[in-house]
Amino acid sequence: MDFHLTAKKHFISTLFLFIGLNTFGQKVTYNHLVDASHGPTQQIMALFENYIGSNPQLKAENPYWNSEEQATYKNFDFLEEEFEPSLYMGLPAHVLSISFKEDVAFIKVQFSYCKADGTPYVLAIVNYLAKKVKGKYRLFNRLPLNRQSWNCTTVGRVDFYYPDYHEFNYEKAGELNVFINNLCVNFGVKPKPFDYYMAANYDEIQVLKGIDYYLGMGGVDRPSGKAAENKVYCGGLGEFYAHEVFHVQLEEHFPEMHFWVSEGIATFLGGSRGQSLDWHLKKTNDFLAQNPKIDLSELLTLKNLDSETAYHYSLGGLIARKFWETGKYPLLKKIMATVKTDADYYKAIETYLEIPKDKLNHYLRDQLAHF
Repeated sequence: MDFHLTAKKHFISTLFLFIGLNTFGQKVTYNHLVDASHGPTQQIMALFENYIGSNPQLKAENPYWNSEEQATYKNFDFLEEEFEPSLYMGLPAHVLSISFKEDVAFIKVQFSYCKADGTPYVLAIVNYLAKKVKGKYRLFNRLPLNRQSWNCTTVGRVDFYYPDYHEFNYEKAGELNVFINNLCVNFGVKPKPFDYYMAANYDEIQVLKGIDYYLGMGGVDRPSGKAAENKVYCGGLGEFYAHEVFHVQLEEHFPEMHFWVSEGIATFLGGSRGQSLDWHLKKTNDFLAQNPKIDLSELLTLKNLDSETAYHYSLGGLIARKFWETGKYPLLKKIMATVKTDADYYKAIETYLEIPKDKLNHYLRDQLAHF
């Protein structure tokens, strides 16, 4: 994942707060609802309450979500996976509005709580659809409806979705398909088609998904993106965001791959946030030169370096490059298949690069000095 790093900092720093909130039981409350006594409105209220009460964070088959999306996607509720550990981590859900257009219900919900001092803490404001299936309302994602107002151009295996203001670049779209073909040949997997959503910034992508507000929204626009099953979301890089395409094409074939292996190889092969691995390495070297006490022998404990890069991109990418130089794609593939734990990662570095863990700090700083 190459997502909004500053937002993820906030998610991680508040994670344990949220887990403590599970004592709320994720209760559902309502703002002023027009026609709350209206029969269909009451049906939607019951539907949403039942869904929230069904532990949707477990991603199991759910009677309150439509069966078509459940059959198509493992993670069928696109909103659930947008937050760590889950949108349904225990925060009270406050329904702001329920409106209808013919038989389609539009549901707007705020996930938030009040701190001890009375200050509101808002994680997200999100939107759902509800439509009748065999006479009963079921929940749907907003993305398929919202994207109908965007343009769609298919090039090779990719359906590109983009807003009207964007001038489609066929050359970059072609380059992305070349990257896909080469990637899949090198790793011995079959390329798969997928949807690619792109806009000038990532906040537009979030709105497309049905997210009006999320913790970390706003700030300086920087290229960012995310991969999810057969979808790539991209803000700021147009038709060529190779990093996230790596995740879409390969991660299902290596489901237990270590996070640093995944992000490192994705950055080695596809860059990150619109910059090459070398750019991230130079930035990391400059930072570490000013912070000599940081111990890189414990590199897996290190998180984001700043709002533009993170250690798992730069150092993970450097280590991936060294693996590739040692054994090319067969070794990368072996690493992806076998390195699942932190101990596995350190062991692979010692086995294939001949660098024991207690020598990593000196080795990595020496390698970074070349950038």
